[in-house]
Amino acid sequence: MMKNIFVDGKEIGGNQTYIVAEIGSNHNQSLSLAYESIDAAADCGADAVKFQSIDVEQVYYQPKPKIKELHRKIDMDEKWHWLLSEYCRGRGITFFSAPTYIKAIDIMEEVGVSLYKLASAQIGTFPQLVQKVAATGKPVILSTGIVTTKELNKIVELFKLNKNDKFIILHCNSIYPTPYDRVHLNIIDWYKKEFGCVVGFSDHTADYYISVAAVALGAKVIEKHFALDKSLPVPDAEFSLEPDNFKRMVEGIRATEQAVIPGMRAVLEPEEIQFKKNILYRLVASKRLISGQTVSERDFRFLRHPEGLDCRDLPKLLSRNAVYSRDISKNHLVFESDIGFEII
Repeated sequence: MMKNIFVDGKEIGGNQTYIVAEIGSNHNQSLSLAYESIDAAADCGADAVKFQSIDVEQVYYQPKPKIKELHRKIDMDEKWHWLLSEYCRGRGITFFSAPTYIKAIDIMEEVGVSLYKLASAQIGTFPQLVQKVAATGKPVILSTGIVTTKELNKIVELFKLNKNDKFIILHCNSIYPTPYDRVHLNIIDWYKKEFGCVVGFSDHTADYYISVAAVALGAKVIEKHFALDKSLPVPDAEFSLEPDNFKRMVEGIRATEQAVIPGMRAVLEPEEIQFKKNILYRLVASKRLISGQTVSERDFRFLRHPEGLDCRDLPKLLSRNAVYSRDISKNHLVFESDIGFEII
């Protein structure tokens, strides 16, 4: 049975989706841009912001010049962990990050993060890092992009061995951006049944439609890349959302949550009952009807009106050989008091 998880007082797995703005490396190595991005994400309604703890010298052995050039754009100064965490506390939004090297976990433990993210690039290739994160006992978001089902099963077992059942599996595609026909959202339901944990979606499509659809299919966490300005030379621009569209995504998710509240629609809503009453078809005399005459379907026109005999009662009148108890003029409504029953 799915166990809900709590992070900084917010429930993950309940009726409200936990929304993560993944700033990642879209800070362009500018602390002020990182701060502005946090502000914008908080204003858009995100529950958390996620960064990427990466340092080329601690990830690569003798990195090639091309790799070094890339990392000059995406690496995050280790001192930022303290600065960003403190800034997020001031904005009332959770700060967390995805470690790519062992020391980053030690740093985040010093900072006191309440949530971790393990990207599929680490889950599928770096079991020592996964083990260290699992051993913290803290909630951990796991992305599945380049992780096989066999590998994911091993990761889940590793968490269980560490007595950490606070893992959250996010369906993810490691295609950037992901075409709609290669998303395969239905796997969300399979993850829920297979692992009995909180399940969500890490969205690498170019817009936000699939994130909203994922919530309708039961995703309890949505992670979406976030860029303050996609015209900046940030690495994930193509599949990130700027604030306006991120806010629209949040609004769409919140609306969808209301539409999928658990429970059967067992009865009509009061507004629907009243609407139905206002459009009922009534019996209207199509000719002069004579007292004592047996009721016939040919006697009526069927027209909408708030009062009069409901046309749905006509079969009962016909089956009981009902008669008119008084004369009724043409084009007049027929009421229950106008009907009598012949005793046979």
